[in-house]
Amino acid sequence: MGRSEVTRARGAGREGLRATRPVSGPPHHGTQSVPGSEGNVMRAAEKSTRIWETAYRQYGRAWEMTARCGKGDPAAAREMAAASWAVAAAWRQIAAATRLPWWVLAAIESAAGAFESQARDYETGEASEGA
Repeated sequence: MGRSEVTRARGAGREGLRATRPVSGPPHHGTQSVPGSEGNVMRAAEKSTRIWETAYRQYGRAWEMTARCGKGDPAAAREMAAASWAVAAAWRQIAAATRLPWWVLAAIESAAGAFESQARDYETGEASEGA
């Protein structure tokens, strides 16, 4: 990576980004050097996608419940927190199970972080009607 690329990455706000694996190399889950491992990676990616879809359906139901009951409703807040944690975990699983460009990993990290932040807000009661 040349100096101009480092400057560009810093200017893009990447200096504080926590990556779950190096973004310049293959994932470190041991399947890349095994003959026939491409199918294993595809199955892992498909499974991760199904888990994400299930988590996001749960999130949609929680969002609807929160819209009906209000953000201050304890049951709705618990459901929204649980659903947000599930979506965040699913995003992280997708990042770990697939080979993706660095910029896609950055977007996934951002999405996972946003859902985790939202989950914490609902757990602590900081998600208010005005938020």
